[in-house]
Amino acid sequence: MNRFVAVGDIHGCSQTLAKMLEILELGPGDTFLSIGDLSSKGEDSQGVHSQLLSLEERGVNLIVLLGNHEVMLLAMQRLAGANVDLSAFPESIFRGADISCLMRSNETWATLKSYGREVAESREFWAFRHDHPVKHFEAVSQKLDSEDWRLPQDHLDLLSRCKTHHIARNCFFVHSGIRPDIIRMDSAQTAIDSQIKEDARDLCWSREWLGQEPGFPELVVHGHTPLCYLYSFVPDTTPWRDGDLVFKSVVHNGALNLDSGVFLEAGHLTAVEIPESGCPSQFRFLRVPRLDPVCKDRLSHFNYIR
Repeated sequence: MNRFVAVGDIHGCSQTLAKMLEILELGPGDTFLSIGDLSSKGEDSQGVHSQLLSLEERGVNLIVLLGNHEVMLLAMQRLAGANVDLSAFPESIFRGADISCLMRSNETWATLKSYGREVAESREFWAFRHDHPVKHFEAVSQKLDSEDWRLPQDHLDLLSRCKTHHIARNCFFVHSGIRPDIIRMDSAQTAIDSQIKEDARDLCWSREWLGQEPGFPELVVHGHTPLCYLYSFVPDTTPWRDGDLVFKSVVHNGALNLDSGVFLEAGHLTAVEIPESGCPSQFRFLRVPRLDPVCKDRLSHFNYIR
């Protein structure tokens, strides 16, 4: 029987991903699903993309969901004139993404830096907290159409094949979630169709639904919100904490959050192996503590210069 493994947000932590894949020992015919956010924040987004392509070349079925960082990166690549086919995505998912990708705090610069792009270190191209992002975008967007902004074609092709969601093994996989009123629908397929029709951005950005049980039977498996950040969205975080107050991915209230903040100082990368039955009691979890250095932004002090 082929194995099915889902992994949380990787965020450029290639060394941690490498250890995870070494332990998993996936083979041809197995499935490896990324919940999205392969890049940014960590130091080696390029290495993450390369490892996933190598995994696919070995016969592993690779499924990558579209995280908000993939949305911003693809929007930037389209802006830079790269060869990206985004026709398979709902257009609403990219609304505002080209502006968001130039906000320094969203850390798309970290992805470009991992590819050796000098523009990552240029203050001119990035809006900081005190800047008006729309005006900034208007000032610099025409300067992005150059090779220095573009990623290698095979990596662009990987990102262009991302999916907005995936339903399998009695699970509904999505990067961030869907709106509270829609998640209460009794069919996962109807819910996803409704969300895409109204505004697909919620699939990559939404947090309003956290803590609310879905109306459909499938388990919602998601990322986007590091477990240690749940305080801001859920009144009681006890279900996700053990006796040492360590936040861990657990099945609770119809959902499973796989984002364990691997890019943070005390973060780790979480994967879950899901049996064909999709029975949560048979889930096998694997957690790898962060092995990568915490990415430092040498231009971050500009956030505080007015």
